[in-house]
Amino acid sequence: MKERSVKVVMVDDNLVVVDLKGMGGKGVPCMMNEEAFIGPMNLRGEVIRVRGSHADLQSYEDTTGLMVGHDVTLTGNLLEIELGPGLIGSTLDGLGNVLAGYGDFIARGKIISPLDRSKRWSFEATARDGDEVSAGAVIGVVAETPLVEHRVMVPPLAPSGRVRGIKSGEFTVEDTIATVVDADGGERAMKMMQRWPIRIPRPVAARQALSSILNTGIRIIDGFNPVMLGGTACTPGDFGTGKTMCQHDLARHSRVKIVVYVGCGERAGEMVELMTEFPKLVDPDTGRPLMERTVLFVNTSAMPVAAREGSIMVGATVGEYFRDMGYDVLLLTDSLSRQAQGMREMSGRLGEIPGPQAFPAYMSAYLTRWFERAGKVICLGGEKDRRMGSMTTVAALSPDGGDIAGDPPTQAAIQTAKVSLILSRKRAAARLFPAFDPLECHSKYLDTYTEALTRFFEGSELPLWLEYVQTLRDAVVQGERIRSQMEILGERGIADAEYRRLLLGDIVQKGYLNQNTFDEHDRATGFTRHYAMMRFLVRLIDVFPQRDKTSMRRLQEDLLFDITQANYSAEFESAYEAVLNRAQEAGR
Repeated sequence: MKERSVKVVMVDDNLVVVDLKGMGGKGVPCMMNEEAFIGPMNLRGEVIRVRGSHADLQSYEDTTGLMVGHDVTLTGNLLEIELGPGLIGSTLDGLGNVLAGYGDFIARGKIISPLDRSKRWSFEATARDGDEVSAGAVIGVVAETPLVEHRVMVPPLAPSGRVRGIKSGEFTVEDTIATVVDADGGERAMKMMQRWPIRIPRPVAARQALSSILNTGIRIIDGFNPVMLGGTACTPGDFGTGKTMCQHDLARHSRVKIVVYVGCGERAGEMVELMTEFPKLVDPDTGRPLMERTVLFVNTSAMPVAAREGSIMVGATVGEYFRDMGYDVLLLTDSLSRQAQGMREMSGRLGEIPGPQAFPAYMSAYLTRWFERAGKVICLGGEKDRRMGSMTTVAALSPDGGDIAGDPPTQAAIQTAKVSLILSRKRAAARLFPAFDPLECHSKYLDTYTEALTRFFEGSELPLWLEYVQTLRDAVVQGERIRSQMEILGERGIADAEYRRLLLGDIVQKGYLNQNTFDEHDRATGFTRHYAMMRFLVRLIDVFPQRDKTSMRRLQEDLLFDITQANYSAEFESAYEAVLNRAQEAGR
């Protein structure tokens, strides 16, 4: 569709109404989610509703000074983002504009491509002249960073054909690196750069059942609430409960190739801290900067609310792009609540019938579609080499006033995401970190993927993993139940056997679920060490002696100290054995 020009007839902050000069075939054609440039400053916007002879647009930039009668250009294209070498290590705004080097704010109407047009990349061809290729096929690679090999793919909608004129060398993202000739003789130039609409999930050859666990290094997640690789999770929590730190830990320690972090609608101070601190993080496996496998999107609360929605869509599109290369991608979003608040604001201006707390009635369906972009897939064009990739989504939420039960976006996310990792203010105040509440968190994968989990752990030579988890979880639940009884009856009202269960529950919580993010051995736990830790605790539950309350409490305090020291040690197994021997000695 060609570009068309229409006029502004109404402006309400980020909502802009244009006159289509008639209805149906008599007026200017206009499609949903079409990209538009508004007014003399060319503010970037998008059509979000077409109604008769008028269309409603949301502007992704400040509309101050925009007037009725100003021109609007409908581009005929959906809102897209450029994809190619140069994304890794960059910090972009919610629409994919490069932020570095442009002061506090990018000038209105200015678009700064995420890909450097002048930089020359060393392209190494992996396809040869005459090779038959289809959409998604890898035709070459670029060493984008020391940690990431960028696989240059045929665009998803390109027709199949034979490669011609491909060669290795130094190219910019806009140079032609090869030509694909289809069966009808049509030619298509291949470049390292491609575009994709942010609202349309990138196509895949097939979606696969989830079969393995994402190793996050956080024990309460990997043990009690596992997230499948390619799955979904949400982390609701009040202010000060550690959402941002948890996201940092997930980015740093999760066993994935690529991290895409979307800061959506958070305060500018937090975003500045993020942009300052994130580049300092180090990849634990290589010692290289974490940014060498990370893409950051920064969208502050001071930016127009419409841009919040754009940021999570752009983040998902970039994540899918690297997934299609055959990589495991972790998409982190902080926070989905701010995006939902932006939707509420736009919905109010559109005059839509409100749902609970004035959020739009379609908000839950919208979040579901966004979460559904996660998954494990067979990549398009990877039929020959069976290239598989995954995108795991973890979204933080900040419910108003910490009211998790009464906040519609939080409840929508909990119902949609397979894992709910709920942060507790009470645990954060008690300095129990990570502050996930073991009684409130839940992984639906434990209920619906039992066979897959069993196969995974047996294949990983961790056959009793699920059995150990159940034993430790029961210890925590029993401990908390007895604690509640003791708050009413007092310590004297509890039998010694019950008091023992309370102490064992505390050992599991403080000696296993707690982690010290500043200790090199304790901040992230691999599956093998995690398994050894669980086996030790299950044995300790068996051998912990039942004595009078005072003796048991003293023994528990001593053992907890030793367990914590063992957690901080590389020689943890011998230290755990010493703890078991001490407990057995106390029981004789």
